[in-house]
Amino acid sequence: MKFLLITLLYICNMKMITLEVSDPIAEKVARMSVNERKAVAEMLDRILSQRRSLDDIMKEASEQARKNGLTPEKLEELLKGE
Repeated sequence: MKFLLITLLYICNMKMITLEVSDPIAEKVARMSVNERKAVAEMLDRILSQRRSLDDIMKEASEQARKNGLTPEKLEELLKGE
């Protein structure tokens, strides 16, 4: 396991946190663009600040990803590390 530092300095009132993730996930995050990291940070913030079902959260995340131009093909590329 690697520790992943997520810097959330671009959003007011956010702090830096450290999460433990698997090596492949840490490597994928390291290759993400600033905008992709921002989207992940915003998603984590929403997930952890609301008491909603995981299904509702995943539906919202999917919709937001689609609005931001993430296609199923792009998601597959990201997951494969291409």
